[in-house]
Amino acid sequence: MRYLILGNSAAGVTAAGTIRRADPAGEITIVGDEPYPYYARVLTSYYLGGLVTRDRLWLAGEEWYREQRIRLITGRRAVAVDIGSQLVGLDDGRELSYDRLLVATGAAPQQIDFPGKTLAGVFTLRTLDDAAAIRKFARPGGQAVIVGGGMVGLKAAEGLHARGLKVRLVVSSGRLLSQALDDTGAELVRRAMANAGFTIHLREDVVALEGREKVTAAVLRSGVTVPADVVVVGKGVRPNVPFLQGSGIDVDRGVLVDDYLATNIPGIYAAGDVAQAYDYAWQKPRLNAIWGNAVEQGRLAGFNMAGHHTAYRGGIGRNSLVVNGLGVISGGIVNPPGEGYEVVTRLDEKRSCYRKAVLQGRRLVGMVAIGSPSGAGGFQSLIGREVKEKYIVSFLDGSFTWAMVGR
Repeated sequence: MRYLILGNSAAGVTAAGTIRRADPAGEITIVGDEPYPYYARVLTSYYLGGLVTRDRLWLAGEEWYREQRIRLITGRRAVAVDIGSQLVGLDDGRELSYDRLLVATGAAPQQIDFPGKTLAGVFTLRTLDDAAAIRKFARPGGQAVIVGGGMVGLKAAEGLHARGLKVRLVVSSGRLLSQALDDTGAELVRRAMANAGFTIHLREDVVALEGREKVTAAVLRSGVTVPADVVVVGKGVRPNVPFLQGSGIDVDRGVLVDDYLATNIPGIYAAGDVAQAYDYAWQKPRLNAIWGNAVEQGRLAGFNMAGHHTAYRGGIGRNSLVVNGLGVISGGIVNPPGEGYEVVTRLDEKRSCYRKAVLQGRRLVGMVAIGSPSGAGGFQSLIGREVKEKYIVSFLDGSFTWAMVGR
């Protein structure tokens, strides 16, 4: 059996390892668009900030691929899939054949089209090379502008702040982490960041960048011009699916998959940030670009590609970070879209503690915990399940433990 995996990160590498255990004789090829073996992309902001060294990023060296008898092709992208001939075309003109194909091409940063975007000093932060380029450009004491207030923007902001830059976030919406938090939780995060020295502009946009060859300033929609030695655009990501156009593989925002991570085309699967898979909070397919989801999807896709028939339970959106000592955990449906939901909250502003549970009937579908993380991880794992009133009460007061479940 010839297995071809497009993508050399969490989903793809996990799938390859799983396939090798399930099919010791199969031929496995991985195609990655970066020139490196598998590394922890989730740590790039920490590398940017100097909080981890480059050598701590590697999760698998070249020897691992040799030991697993996996052929690794680096620095190449898939440009087309021919399902009739079972061939994948690469950007260097090569064609690779397959019996089973996994699309694990991940996602790419959203781009913004404004004057000055090609100036030196303007970046996105997604890859190791992105972080290395920013490190060379960002000087302690300099001025950094982050375009976006989501998880990508905040991680970039944290990294640059750790390098000693003065960091300013420009956020289109009225709150930070608009997809992961509600107004109350986001305000606690904003205060923590302001106390740490970040400048935050809400309901504001960058409309142009100024400079001759190198960026020197950002022009905001309000007409204000702010200094900028480095600009990082952190407006989220989009799945890498354009190369699938015309292939016959069903694509919505991402690649549509069934309960077994299979696409509509026999023998072709998808996993990771590119896959639009079942979300058990929303109870429908959604994109959840989370490292843990990618690993689990890659594992199950690998099993199924190798002939097993193991269903994917589904995933949810999850977020976890620490801002100036303030812990933030959220998951599932944080901002209910309409009627049919019950929301219970508890806020202690003096201690900057906030908890929120979102229910649909007796089923827990979302949660937020800001401040002490006590019990938050265990409670988050109940999302998608029916919960007892005592679980909710104990979560709100910080006394929830997993030992309570089932009693």
